[in-house]
Amino acid sequence: MAKTLQLQFTTELGKTASLSIENPKEPIDPLIVKQSMTAIVESNVFNSTSGAFTGIKGASLVDRSVETIPIS
Repeated sequence: MAKTLQLQFTTELGKTASLSIENPKEPIDPLIVKQSMTAIVESNVFNSTSGAFTGIKGASLVDRSVETIPIS
C-alpha cells in the first residue's frame, strides 16, 4: 500500500492548489504539518497556474492499494 500526504493551499485567485508527498514519515504530527505548510506559504517559493499560495486549506493522508489483475 502506498501512502501520500496531500497538502492543499489557497491561491491568489481563490482556487486550490496541492502538493503531494509520497511515503511520508509516520506517525503524522498535525502540528508539524501545519507549521510546514505555514512555512511554505510564507516562503512564497511555490507558484501555481492560479497564482502564489496564500493560505492553508487542509491536509489529507491518502492510503492507496493497487491490485494487479492477471490477463494472460
